[in-house]
Amino acid sequence: MRATPFPCPRGVARHIHCEHFLEHLSQEDAIRFLGECHRLLEPGGSLRLILPDAEKYLRAYANRNLAFFEPLSRLGNAQRPFRTPMEIINQMFRMGGDHLFAWDYETLALYLREVGFARVEPSSLHDVPEEFDIDGKDAWRVHESLYLNAWK
Repeated sequence: MRATPFPCPRGVARHIHCEHFLEHLSQEDAIRFLGECHRLLEPGGSLRLILPDAEKYLRAYANRNLAFFEPLSRLGNAQRPFRTPMEIINQMFRMGGDHLFAWDYETLALYLREVGFARVEPSSLHDVPEEFDIDGKDAWRVHESLYLNAWK
């Protein structure tokens, strides 16, 4: 999948919500997509990003936090339960080839600032104005997701 410009003029959006999509783009295409979101937002407009949080997985693995992995044993509609944390990590990072880049807050915030976002902040479920609150509510996704808001 190649990220190409949307056929819309600059500054047409007040808010963009992007949930569990960015990880399906290559790093290069994801950066282009973030730049395109910045272009489409009006001054002061906001971008809401929700995606798997690689840091959560790696920190849990390094600390042998098996409780983190338990609710993820059937991640991605697995035909059989995953039996080890590394199986779950591989599923999250690769998703059968559908996931192309793993993100953490530090990396995502870096690229958001590089494409021009003035403010980037970590967030949580429903941490947006009510009119923009369309966050998915799947329990396993809430458990494993990175929530982030950025403003132009």
